[in-house]
Amino acid sequence: MRETVRTSELAAALGLTKKSVLEKARSQGWAYVTRGNAMCWVENRLPSDVRFAVALLRSGKGAPAPMQETGGGTQGNAFLNAGSGQQEKAQYRASLIYEYKKSGMNVADFITCYNGGEISRTLLSALGDVSVPTFYRWLKGFKEMGADGLVPRQGRNRGGAGESLTEEEKNLLKRFWLVNTQPSARHAWLLMKANIPYSRCSYQTALRYLESIPQMIAGYWRRGAGRFENLFLPHMEQDIGRYRSLEVVVSDHHCLDCVVRYRGQLVRPWMTTFQDLRSGKVVGWCPTVKPSSVSIVIAYYMCCIRYGIPAGVLFDNGKDYHSKWLTGHTENVRVLTPEGFGEEKEVEFQGLFQIVGSDVRFTRTYNGKSKARQERYFRIIGEYLAKDMGSYVGSDSRTRPDDAQLMWRAIDGREKRDDIPEWEDFVSRAGAMVEWLNDNLPCESKYMEGKTRSEVFEENLPPPEQIRKADKEVLQKALLKGQVRKVSRNGIKVNGTWYWSEALAPYFGTQVRSYEDLTHDDRLVCHTLDGRYICTAAANYWKETGELDSDMERLGHARKTLTQWAEQGSSQVEVAPEFETMTDVALAAYRAKGTPLEVVQVDRFLDYSGEAGKMAAGAEGRTPGKPGRSALRSPLDADSEEYMEEEA
Repeated sequence: MRETVRTSELAAALGLTKKSVLEKARSQGWAYVTRGNAMCWVENRLPSDVRFAVALLRSGKGAPAPMQETGGGTQGNAFLNAGSGQQEKAQYRASLIYEYKKSGMNVADFITCYNGGEISRTLLSALGDVSVPTFYRWLKGFKEMGADGLVPRQGRNRGGAGESLTEEEKNLLKRFWLVNTQPSARHAWLLMKANIPYSRCSYQTALRYLESIPQMIAGYWRRGAGRFENLFLPHMEQDIGRYRSLEVVVSDHHCLDCVVRYRGQLVRPWMTTFQDLRSGKVVGWCPTVKPSSVSIVIAYYMCCIRYGIPAGVLFDNGKDYHSKWLTGHTENVRVLTPEGFGEEKEVEFQGLFQIVGSDVRFTRTYNGKSKARQERYFRIIGEYLAKDMGSYVGSDSRTRPDDAQLMWRAIDGREKRDDIPEWEDFVSRAGAMVEWLNDNLPCESKYMEGKTRSEVFEENLPPPEQIRKADKEVLQKALLKGQVRKVSRNGIKVNGTWYWSEALAPYFGTQVRSYEDLTHDDRLVCHTLDGRYICTAAANYWKETGELDSDMERLGHARKTLTQWAEQGSSQVEVAPEFETMTDVALAAYRAKGTPLEVVQVDRFLDYSGEAGKMAAGAEGRTPGKPGRSALRSPLDADSEEYMEEEA
């Protein structure tokens, strides 16, 4: 029969209450058997430290004193956990007890004298009148628990909300409530009750416990890491006044709350902007249907051409700002060494900002405080541009006009609106609005003093000799998007387009550097892996144009040119070989050594009659060679007897 331990014995051995033992057992999954209505724990299945404590208790060699079940507070901490006012009252009560013990009077006479003001008017003013039963209760509490027993009941710390809950109930409540779907407290409570049917936790108790969880913890798990950062984590306060114009520019994308027609479809337009951090002036922008690294490059190009190269640029951690084109990248290719061995070679492509010379810094993702000035500008351009486009749709359901849905579908029999502005109109209006906000709208914010953005920008520009002007050749090189591509018979394929030049023919089957030109998408600049210029290939060279004669003529000319080039390549060096075939080589080798060649009569060893005279297929009907015709033959191939006769 298994040895078992009762809950009371475990409580005595561990120095815990029965309730705490049950919580510990549930959380650790202790094995038990049922004896009547009691749970008895299997001793040899208990943790080693628990079995050791039980053994000590049974041996009588010391076990911790069990904690008493009490309805209030944490033992030994009631006075320390109480508020300052409650601690002061407990101290006054202890002083009154000290006066009683010093007086030698009985309780009734002492209380009568105290209430009459004969003991201490200071204590009387602090505690007021005290009844005999109340004083007896103070004496008992002081005797049993010291200062803890004198703390007013309403001032005792009961351990916080959820003190009556078990650890299992608390863990399940947190598990079901601290999730990013943000369920209600009742939702979490009902799930907990479904998993613990014997739980006596009420909804109010669960609610108080969940509300007692620190807001920082609840915010992280229920609202997500991004929202947690914005609500609870500190941020660096920007000192915009310490910057000069073009020292730092900030870039981001913004989706405007209006609708335009682009190639027959209704879309919400985007704008990519570069804004000077000191003045707030937008120094480069690009309206786009879909923001990408291309719109970033265009806006940056505008900034460099119009005002100069910014010393630093500040971005968030969006993937388009981390693209290979902007920040550079390396690619590994396999090449042959001069010794004929294959090896890995690293080909490096510089990024746009490395080529031009702007220092790149990144903020935390989706952290508006890092680019607060630009976020405010987006609100301004939304106010003056999106709302006046005639197709404003609002930023949410509260600001959406009643007729906004008519832009997308018919409602109540009314047809879809057809007065939506075209994309070209939006682009022109957006450019004009950016310039107007720069030059005419005064700013009352800090460091602006009611001036326009353009005025503050001009006032804080560094001396002209310190502004790095953009070199067009450097910018043109920066606009090339580089990658490694393999040359095939139709040229180089990039993004579904074939690029071809006759200069690529010698590089067939090898890898080269290819650079897409942002300003001219009909050409591709090609370099060798070590950076030597090869050619500028044309796009869609082999694509049909509808003119069959010209297409065939172009194809035929290219094929003829490549064939001639290949034929010429085999005879570029004229040679006069001494030996035309390998038999010439063999004969010359033996003649050089002076080795005599055996010449034997083949026909003397062959009999063409009977079985022996059967000829090979294709040789029937042919007359055997005449006697005296010589052939190279080894004497060892002849019959041994005939060979001996020949020798005789």
